[in-house]
Amino acid sequence: MKDKSWLKYFFIILIILFIVFSGQHILDGINRNAQETYITHPYLQNILMIIFYGGIGLLLGLEHLIHEIKKEGTWIMNVPKFLLMGLPSLYFSLAVFIYYSSNQLVRNILAYPIGILLTSNQSFIWVFPLILGYSIITSFYKKIDGCK
Repeated sequence: MKDKSWLKYFFIILIILFIVFSGQHILDGINRNAQETYITHPYLQNILMIIFYGGIGLLLGLEHLIHEIKKEGTWIMNVPKFLLMGLPSLYFSLAVFIYYSSNQLVRNILAYPIGILLTSNQSFIWVFPLILGYSIITSFYKKIDGCK
């Protein structure tokens, strides 16, 4: 059993490293293209970052989902976890889209907290897709029928 744990976590870290290095390679290609053509793709970069970091979050919570799939019962959503962790993480994951929105209502109301954080440092944003992915995959569990 212990050997399986070692192997399982070894493969998980290999997949995470693959995601990180392939993501960095793709983003480097986009940045190189932007330097040569002077055409930037900030939305594409942000979509890819959400996919890469969100994928890592999903991968980190995959063990929970597999454990739940094996159980008998009805699927239930942990609503407080989803609402209090998932939605704020989604909001900050979409920070660049919200902040640079052409809609004045969105820019004036929704973008205000993001603007405060973006002016100081933008690197905080990339932890939120990871939290989002993890929150989504671990917000579902099986409830044994007949139990509260």
